[in-house]
Amino acid sequence: MYLKLGCRVLVAALAGALAVVAPATAAHAAVACEVSYTITNWQPGFTGNALIRNTGDEPWNGYTVDFRFTGSQTITSLWSHTWTQTGQSVNARSSTWATPVQPGAIAFLGFTAMNHYGPNNPPVDWRVNGVPCAAQGAPSVVAVPDVVNIPEGGGGSFNVWLSHPPTQQVALGMRLSGTGVWASPPVVLIFTPANWNRPQTYSVMSPEDADTVDDRAVITLSATGYQSDIVVLQQIDND
Repeated sequence: MYLKLGCRVLVAALAGALAVVAPATAAHAAVACEVSYTITNWQPGFTGNALIRNTGDEPWNGYTVDFRFTGSQTITSLWSHTWTQTGQSVNARSSTWATPVQPGAIAFLGFTAMNHYGPNNPPVDWRVNGVPCAAQGAPSVVAVPDVVNIPEGGGGSFNVWLSHPPTQQVALGMRLSGTGVWASPPVVLIFTPANWNRPQTYSVMSPEDADTVDDRAVITLSATGYQSDIVVLQQIDND
């Protein structure tokens, strides 16, 4: 699929129509959780910090936290928990002396790790005692990185996922605006209650053109019931 954008903004649909139902608020069960995750980079190492809120109706008298990296991240130390990492999967257990995490309270999980190559995307599939966690804040589309630099005649990609699970299958909507000629595969990214927080990769190419301008375009990623996110495509002209 090729899209030609002029100097004035032109909006084009990159994906099909949306078929979305906004996530419903489920009743609290004995175990329910919400995660807020941040990192501090110092390449190739980084510190990861997770605030895990007990949104259920019972205290956690001891707990396990499971999550999965999507790249080359390898934990070197993890605080106040015993832990193991097998491939990309991490399991952490609260210490025997830890106080119970009451409903509404937060358990802190911090670690140092190395990331030798590739993007440092957030971990996915967060679970407490085997129960999937939601991301903190309003439901939103999440795209990484914010800016993709693409050489003219070459390609690039970004990852996208949802912060909260949908109640049924969601087709991601994409809208393009800006300048330049861009090409993308004729695919629609689909998220379900089973894969909503697993990053999916979307590729974009910048075919050769006759001008000497570094074109720039913005893809807006949207889904009904979710806050949208954007990715900037920055062409590096070779003329």
